[in-house]
Amino acid sequence: MIFIKKTGRAQTALRLSREVVLLTLSIFSVFWISLPIAAQEGQGEVFPRPAELEPAINFWKKVYTEIDTDHGFLHDSEDLSVIYASLNRNNQAIETLRQRIKNDLDILATGKRTNLTDSQKEILALWPEGVSNQRLQQATNKVRWQVGQSNAFLEGLERSGAYRGYIDGVLSDKNMPPQLALLPHVESSFNPAAYSHANAAGMWQFTRPTGQRFMRIDNIVDERMDPFISADAAMELLEYNYQVLGTWPLALTAYNQGVGRMSRAVRETDTDKIHEIIKNYKGPRFGFVGRNFYAQFLAVNDIERDIDQYFDDVHYESPIKFTEVRLDSYIEAAGIERSFDIPFGQLREDNPALRNVVWQGLKRVPRGFRIKLRTDQLPEDTNFLDEIDSNYKHSTQLADSYYEVQRGETLQAIASKFETTEERLAFLNEIRNPDDIKAGQRISIPIRERSLAIQTQASSLPDEPFESNPTNILEIEEDLPNPPETRTVAQIPPLELTEPEEDMANSIKEGSEAQENESDEMPLLANRASPADQSQDTQASEDLISLETPDLPQQSFTNRSPNILDSDPSDYSVALDDTIVLQASESVGQLANWLDVPTWDIRQLNNIPFSNQVPIGTKVLLPFDRVSKIDFENRRREFHSDLQQDFFESFTIRGAEEYQIKQTDNISRLALNRYSTPLWLVRQYNPGINFTGVYVGQRIVFPLIQSKDSPKIN
Repeated sequence: MIFIKKTGRAQTALRLSREVVLLTLSIFSVFWISLPIAAQEGQGEVFPRPAELEPAINFWKKVYTEIDTDHGFLHDSEDLSVIYASLNRNNQAIETLRQRIKNDLDILATGKRTNLTDSQKEILALWPEGVSNQRLQQATNKVRWQVGQSNAFLEGLERSGAYRGYIDGVLSDKNMPPQLALLPHVESSFNPAAYSHANAAGMWQFTRPTGQRFMRIDNIVDERMDPFISADAAMELLEYNYQVLGTWPLALTAYNQGVGRMSRAVRETDTDKIHEIIKNYKGPRFGFVGRNFYAQFLAVNDIERDIDQYFDDVHYESPIKFTEVRLDSYIEAAGIERSFDIPFGQLREDNPALRNVVWQGLKRVPRGFRIKLRTDQLPEDTNFLDEIDSNYKHSTQLADSYYEVQRGETLQAIASKFETTEERLAFLNEIRNPDDIKAGQRISIPIRERSLAIQTQASSLPDEPFESNPTNILEIEEDLPNPPETRTVAQIPPLELTEPEEDMANSIKEGSEAQENESDEMPLLANRASPADQSQDTQASEDLISLETPDLPQQSFTNRSPNILDSDPSDYSVALDDTIVLQASESVGQLANWLDVPTWDIRQLNNIPFSNQVPIGTKVLLPFDRVSKIDFENRRREFHSDLQQDFFESFTIRGAEEYQIKQTDNISRLALNRYSTPLWLVRQYNPGINFTGVYVGQRIVFPLIQSKDSPKIN
């Protein structure tokens, strides 16, 4: 029999995602290099506060504590110490005052300093004495509106009580700075159901491409919406960012901007100092959000450190204690509800990673999924899996059944075709804006309407008998140390999601197979020489739910580019001297294809014999007679984007391990045979290492990879 395992230690119980993985999968222990973090702590401030950032830090403290979401500031977007006015959130009033400020700045920019109006005097007084006319002229195009966040911050502060204990435990285990636990204040106000206009989802605001590196995200499961699983993923991402970039200010900014963009910023400014990058980096997408992300993080740390100075009577929400069990079969959600007499809405709420198709009955809860149930609602010493009626258990998943949107079709037209409603299709497919559907997009069809599909779906494979294997069950609890007052965790509904769809064909489809990308890598041997809301009670699965999307902090989601290469620090650009650095998975033949030239042209230009392989990291001079540099860069990026997208549709990163190079070690063989990891991903984790000159004793970080098809992963 399988019994619930009780644990008396809160810190042990906090390991919601990672300990269950370790217990149930019996995987080898994950070791992450902690020396750089400790070393930085020993060398100076972990989170430095350059004097140049103090105006921005003070500005965000005002935003988070002084004005609510019904009010805001008109301010200069570059010098945040210049706040022109605080006013109500009224578009007409905002634009009227903005124009008046711009007009006054235009006059001041002419050099006029006498016979000024009162408003002109007030504006001039906000600027340093002796401000230049040029700076004032520039300011006319930098009058920005920022909505207040004080009520949202307080709500997030109270919500944080349900999660801080768990997050603190993850950071402690990883030897990471505890201040990182406050990052959700900046990202989502600790709202696990948050969804931004840039399609960043969950409390930790992962975009789909970045989230796929660490979590399962598909039409059945979206782990971004689980605040615990996504917390683990967020720390993995921050660790990776720090490993690549070397400082926490850069690692945090990369959380928002992507490690690829911040790596470019470091290369182009030739510095790793955050205040110098903010001042001097002019990347096309490094805008207001990127320049302010680190200052916002410092601001929320200041506020929490002196919370009583800013907020009275903070009522922290109490953490819920869950019992988690890994399913050994595909189980109908309704079966779990009926077997344990759990309200359907609560079951859905406690397992937000499961998407609407599961709750509507179009898909079963996947085998291997770690289902969470409230511990106080379960009987003692329960054999969880045996309590579920066998009629609800299956050895296979339900086949996919969906309609492919045709050119010019609307969601309403599709709903009419299948005798359902536009609202129901939108809910089932998590479509936030029905006007955004596109030709080729797949639309799942509700159960009742399946028989009306244009093409009849093929029958699923018959269920085969399965045997229930012993499963480790862990009691999960989170504690917030000594909160002033506690209450039950808020019931925050999942929000409507809209995700980019993959390419499709045919109208009614079934099933898909994951693709795997393999690449030939040049052997690299070790040398011997040593040299980064509202409460919602869900009804039965056949009913519709009306969901309300709460506002997110205005500054959290703009300037986000959901691109798979955002997390890639590799340089895919062409240098001014027409050279590139050869990256993993590339070859001279591949370069020739992108340039539309014979391979020999490149070899001859670089004096490379046909018998010689070109090592990763080699600088190669390229001819641009037939293809422009821009076209070449686009082809190159598209190749690497497709390569990585294919890989992360099939695999996910579950930690990393440091390995010390031994004599005769071959990096390619280590990556392939020991870690089952492509060399391009190893290179991402070790961007500063010369792969052609590794030496005995050198330490290399290898990401640990797990197949998303494994029954042991959500």
